[in-house]
Amino acid sequence: MSAAPLGFKRVVLGLYPGAPSRAMDPAVAFAELLQIELLGLFIEDAGLRHLTGIPFAREISSLGGAWRPVEASRALHDLDLAAGRAARRFDEAAQRLARRQFEVVRGGAAESLASVSRSGDIVVIAAPAAAERFAEPFASLIAAAFRSAAAVMLAPPRPARHSGPIAAIAAAPDDPSVAVAAAIAAAAGEELVVVDLAGDPALPEALRRIKERLAVATRGVLGVEIALALAAALGVPVLSIDAGERRRFADDCERE
Repeated sequence: MSAAPLGFKRVVLGLYPGAPSRAMDPAVAFAELLQIELLGLFIEDAGLRHLTGIPFAREISSLGGAWRPVEASRALHDLDLAAGRAARRFDEAAQRLARRQFEVVRGGAAESLASVSRSGDIVVIAAPAAAERFAEPFASLIAAAFRSAAAVMLAPPRPARHSGPIAAIAAAPDDPSVAVAAAIAAAAGEELVVVDLAGDPALPEALRRIKERLAVATRGVLGVEIALALAAALGVPVLSIDAGERRRFADDCERE
């Protein structure tokens, strides 16, 4: 299937030091399914390199829990190793994709994502454990993604399945999530199931009965915290789309 009916042009995989690599599989799968480019974006927080130049900076040792000076050479080496590991995992996961690239960007997570992402992107980020959702750089990265016009896919901590229906979580019959989920279902050869929030407010239980492989919702229906909780509870990716952007795209298609 071509990406044109959906308006998606690129999948952007958001990575950072310490990020789990589990987001790579759904990112590769959707880039292949929609026949669009995959960009692996490794975000190296410039603040970490700046910290190594501060003489009084301290870190806690993993051995004994004692505080010790930050060793610049070791810290910088660790950052380079993390980027190298991410690049190798990306190459292995995405080797069957013709259009792929991997970039290392240096700066704040929010600023780095804002400078790269655009309308027509699907930004894929691994959802961490609940205790880590407010930690940096994930907190800044996810906040920036949900502020953007890009769609955001949250990869689950532990994937439950790789096949099954595509579920649209809809607040109204004309909810943009239904059209997007229908197109993805057609491309994947899967069934479309629409979950009516008004008729079935017990969302997690309803989705568990469906055993879907992907849930799609507009940002006005599911906020970031609920989307993160669903991805973790259900073990499937949750795709959050910008309702205004989808409607603008539909209007443009009708005019053409």
